[in-house]
Amino acid sequence: MKKIILFSIILMSAASFAQSDKNDDSQETKFVYNREGLSPKNITTYIDGKKKENMASKAEKWLDEKYGNFEDVLSKSDKSDEGETAKGNKKVTFTGLTNNAICFTEKSNYICGDIECKIELRFKDGEYRFRPINMFYKTSSSKKSKKINFQKNKFYSNDGKIIEGYEKVLSQVENLLNNLNKSLLNYLTDKEQEEEW
Repeated sequence: MKKIILFSIILMSAASFAQSDKNDDSQETKFVYNREGLSPKNITTYIDGKKKENMASKAEKWLDEKYGNFEDVLSKSDKSDEGETAKGNKKVTFTGLTNNAICFTEKSNYICGDIECKIELRFKDGEYRFRPINMFYKTSSSKKSKKINFQKNKFYSNDGKIIEGYEKVLSQVENLLNNLNKSLLNYLTDKEQEEEW
């Protein structure tokens, strides 16, 4: 009998030590942008005890602070369907503009441009999903926006090397997305906001 009790205690101890905080910074999931494109396609973050309605409402306030007016960056479909999904989750899709977020060298000229990024946020009780949908950049010298492809990275040449002058673009895309997600998480959990850019 003592062996069974001892075994049970050891088993319970091992199980409790095996559990880890889902938001542990050491295992934090981050976006990576490389030759294959963006991975992962989305990041789900767990926040114990938070209701989806409260998180969606706070996300709208976060968008107000970040971009000036929540209604201006909200996607048209979200304005009409009030942000509900078929599964009853709360959804917010927005398009945000970040000035001078991408810089590269082209024909010996150092150029910086603005990035416009469309992001979908889905909220369930205790978690949210951050999913980049698309991203474009535009410089003052270009008339049209250029797409940053999330499926296949266009900043690489056919021989597999980063195109000269675009070496920093990969980390700039990663930093923009990771910092946006971190800023949202900090806002939802009432942590001190950091300067993202």
